[in-house]
Amino acid sequence: MNKLLAILLCVSMVLSGCTAVNDEIQDQVFDNFGCTDTNALNFDENATIDDESCIYDEPIEILQIADIEGCDNTNSIHCMLPFPSDAFLIEDQNTTTGKRIHYTSTTIPNSGTVDLVEIPILNQMDGASPNTQIMTAFEKEPDISELAGQFSISKSLENGHSTQLINRITGELIPHWVELDIRSEEDQPTILHIRTIKALEHNTPYVVTISGLTDESGELVPTPEGFAALRDQILTSSMDIENRRAEFQNLFSFIEVNTDISIQQLQTAWSFHTSSTESIIGPIISMRNDALERIGEGGLGCNVETNEEIFDEQGNRSHWLISGTYTAPQYTESFYPPTLIRRVSVTDRTPVFVEDREIPFWLVIPGTAIEEPADLTIWGHGFLGTGDTSGLYGWANENNAAMLGTSFYGWASDDVTSLEYAVLDMNYFQHQAERLEQSMINQVVMIKSFMGVCSELPDLYLNGTTLVDVTEPVYTGYSNGALRGPSIIGLSPDLNRGVLWAGGSSFSHIIERCTQYDRFHFIFASEWGYENQLDRAVAISIMQSLWDSVESDTFLHLREEGYLDEIEPYELMTLFSIGDLQISNISSARMMRTANIPILDSSTIIPYGIEVVDENHSGSVGVFFDGGYILAPDGNEYGEEPHPAHNAIGALSSARDMAFKYLQFEDIVDTCNGDCSFSPDNLSWN
Repeated sequence: MNKLLAILLCVSMVLSGCTAVNDEIQDQVFDNFGCTDTNALNFDENATIDDESCIYDEPIEILQIADIEGCDNTNSIHCMLPFPSDAFLIEDQNTTTGKRIHYTSTTIPNSGTVDLVEIPILNQMDGASPNTQIMTAFEKEPDISELAGQFSISKSLENGHSTQLINRITGELIPHWVELDIRSEEDQPTILHIRTIKALEHNTPYVVTISGLTDESGELVPTPEGFAALRDQILTSSMDIENRRAEFQNLFSFIEVNTDISIQQLQTAWSFHTSSTESIIGPIISMRNDALERIGEGGLGCNVETNEEIFDEQGNRSHWLISGTYTAPQYTESFYPPTLIRRVSVTDRTPVFVEDREIPFWLVIPGTAIEEPADLTIWGHGFLGTGDTSGLYGWANENNAAMLGTSFYGWASDDVTSLEYAVLDMNYFQHQAERLEQSMINQVVMIKSFMGVCSELPDLYLNGTTLVDVTEPVYTGYSNGALRGPSIIGLSPDLNRGVLWAGGSSFSHIIERCTQYDRFHFIFASEWGYENQLDRAVAISIMQSLWDSVESDTFLHLREEGYLDEIEPYELMTLFSIGDLQISNISSARMMRTANIPILDSSTIIPYGIEVVDENHSGSVGVFFDGGYILAPDGNEYGEEPHPAHNAIGALSSARDMAFKYLQFEDIVDTCNGDCSFSPDNLSWN
C-alpha cells in the first residue's frame, strides 16, 4: 500500500511539470505579431504585438489655386482668360445651341467708376460671338517671330505650328494669324491674340491648342497652373477646376485623335461654342417684321420741313436739298440716349412696340433729274456723323443719283457723350447697341416709305414729272456707313445690292487700330475707366456680342445663302484704300473673306484666301486702290493723323465711276485699266 502511494505521488509530480510546459506553448500560439495601428494601410486586427511593420499612405498633396467665382480659374492672369471659353457657358435645353452664356456679378471687370458691371442681356445669348477676338496670356511673353503673321497666314496650317484653331465638328484647321498686344503695360502679362481671318461659323464648337511656345531665350513659356493641373491630373483646391475635369478629358481625347500634339506638350488648350444665328439676329428680325407689318407697303407718313433749290455760280440749277421726317415704329423707350429697347421680359429678348416717332431724313435730288429721274440711292454716313446728304450734291449730279440719308443713332453725333460714359460704365454699351438696332429699323422703314407714301410728296415732282425713280433703290455707305451696309441691305426687303467704301468687319478687331479710337482711349484708360489693358481688351471682346445683331460680319456671313425666309442673298462691291488708318486693310480683307467676295485682278493687293476675277465676272467684287500713302502700323494701334488714305477713294473719279456703274447697271467695269494705283493729286469729292 505504501509502495502504491509512493508511485502515485511520483506520477502527480510529473504531470504537474507537464502542465507548466503546455501553458508556455499556449502563450506562444495566442501572442500574434503584426501591425496594430488602425490608421495603417496594413492594420492586422488579429495582431497582439506590434512588430513595427505598419505601412502608411503618403499625405495627399493638393495644389492651392484660387477659386474665384464667375472666373475661368485655369488661368490666374485674368478672370476672363482665355477668351472666349466654355467656362462661361452653361447647359440650357431651351436654346438653339443647348447652351447659354453665364456671366456672374464678379465676371465682367469693374471700372474705376463702377464697382459692379452686370449686363443681363448677355446671359441670354446661346454662345460666344463668332466675330470676337480670341486671346489668352502667359506669365512670360512668348516669341512669336516664327509664327503665322498677318502677311504669312498660311503658316497657321503647317504641321508643328504652335497655335491651332480647330472646328470641333469637322476637325478642320482654321487659318489665323498670331499677334501680341502692343498696348500691353510693362508690368502686366501680354495678351496673345489668335486673329481669325473671317467670321467663324455660327452654332459651332471650336478648340484652341497652344504648344511649343518659347520666350526670347528659347525656354518654353510656363503653362498656367490651373491648366497644368488638369493636364497632369493634379488635385487642386479649386472647385471650378475640379468640376471641369470631365470636360477637359473630353477635350484631351479630341486633341489626341485629331492632332499630332501629345497632351503633355500642351501649354494651354480650351474650347468654346459660338452663338446660333437665331440667338444673334432673332430679336432684330422680329422687330423688323413687326415694323413692316405696322407700316404696310406704303409707309405711315412723310413730312417736308425745308426744300432748297440750289444754283451754281453760273446760275444753273445744281440740286434740290430737301429735309423732313418720316414716321417709323419705335421700340426704344426714348428717342434720346441712353435708352433701351422694351422687351417682353427679363428672359425674353423679343422687342415690344412703344410708339411711332418722327425720324429726320435728308434728300439731295440732282439737277440732272429733270432730264431723267434720278435713282434712289440710300446713303450711309461716317462715324459719329449724321444722315445729312447735303454735301453729296457732286456725287448726285455726276451719277444722276438721289442721295437719301438718315442718322445711325447709336453711332451718330448725338451719341458722343453717352459713348464717353459707356467706356466708364460698360452697362451703357447695351444702351448704345440697342439704339443702333432701332436705327437699322428706321433705315428699313425709310426705304419702304420712300417707295410708297414719301414718293408722292409734291417736292419730288417738277411740272408733274417725278424727279426720283424709287422702283429699285440701292445702298452706298462710307466708313461707318460701310460697316452698317450689310445689316441694312440684309434687313431691308427692298435692297439687293450696294457699294461699301472704306469698310471692314468685326468691330472688336477694328477699334484699337482706328484713329477714331483716340477720342475715347484717354477716358477708357484713365483711373475712372480701365487702367489695365487686360481689362480693356476683355471689355472690347465682351461687347462684340452686343454689337453682333447689326455687325457687318453677321450679315456678310449670310450674304450668299440668306437666312430662312427672313434674309435674302445680296451682292456687294467693296472699295478700299491702302494705308487706311480708320478702317484697317486687315479688317477690309476680313470683310471680303467672310462674305466670300472675289477681288478684281486690277486690285493693288490680293489678300490671302480671296479668289481673283476680271471685269467679265458678275456678282460681288472688291478692289484695293493705292495712292502711295503711309501704311498703317502692323500692331493693334492707330497711326498718326492726318489720314488722307481713308477719304481718298471717295474723291477718286475712277472709283466713283466703278461704284455707280455697279449700283445702277450691276456692271463690273475695270475703270483702273488693269492697275488701281492712283496719284493723290487733284482728288475731289465733287
